[in-house]
Amino acid sequence: MANRLLPLDKGEGAVRPIGVREVLRRIIGKCVIRVTKPDVIDACGSLQVCAGLQCGSEAAIHAMRNIFDADETDAVLLVDASNAFNALNRAAALHNVRISCPTIATYAINTYRLPARLFILGGKELTSAEGTTQGDPLAMSLYAISVQPLISILQSSSETRQCWFADDATGSGSLEDIKKWWNALLKHGPDLGFFPNAMKCL
Repeated sequence: MANRLLPLDKGEGAVRPIGVREVLRRIIGKCVIRVTKPDVIDACGSLQVCAGLQCGSEAAIHAMRNIFDADETDAVLLVDASNAFNALNRAAALHNVRISCPTIATYAINTYRLPARLFILGGKELTSAEGTTQGDPLAMSLYAISVQPLISILQSSSETRQCWFADDATGSGSLEDIKKWWNALLKHGPDLGFFPNAMKCL
């Protein structure tokens, strides 16, 4: 396959991951993230501040405040996604991680390639085939890298200045540019499992 980031079709019949993994997997996940943190930061760039940038959140807040105060800025749109970590398109995420951050790809693929088995009372079983697993140290990094193609698409769709913290996106600029940015988010977000929730936007 070509070395580019591709959103893939979301599978049908997916169930949200709702389980915390075994202690050993969590320990290994923390070790993997500690060693690969610089690679994750490089893969996510400066617009996705949840990847581990030091003081990234504070810098994003100050940057957006300065952009909002500029004369050419009409508004700032704060966007939140519906159930973002649970709705993440896992196939697209694993593909994008393999391309943009190969140092964690093997671990991510080995832990997320197959659906997790969730056992419920009465001897029944559900399969968790989408999203990240609660309690997984890899969850934030996996999410940050997996939405990077969306951030790149939005960057080229309008002049809107944007900043992200996981599933919380902020766009600022003229009303016309923000409208283009929002429309591109609605169009391309669902391919990666990012479903903007208009009721929670400001």
